[in-house]
Amino acid sequence: MSKEENIQKMLKIIDDAWANTPSIIISTKDYVYCLFPTDPADKDNWIEASFTLQDASLEQRILTVKEALVYLLEEVTHGLPGYIDMPIVLEIADLDKIKEKIKGA
Repeated sequence: MSKEENIQKMLKIIDDAWANTPSIIISTKDYVYCLFPTDPADKDNWIEASFTLQDASLEQRILTVKEALVYLLEEVTHGLPGYIDMPIVLEIADLDKIKEKIKGA
């Protein structure tokens, strides 16, 4: 996909993640990561997406609930320790900041 297609796809993904609970959105200076259930009612399958800001690359996959937990733990234990600021999105204002960051990629 093109850079613009990846940007638009990631914007939709984080909107979907925000609308579905439980979900997690993590934003660092280098990338945006999110994880959320494909169906909030059964939570059997999860969407994981990672958007790299430098080149607007997008990786996305569907995971089982067990895989989602394993990859989330990997993200928290291996991906985040190098970042000082709390990169987890907790408020809608933070979501708007991430959208601007993605658009500027």
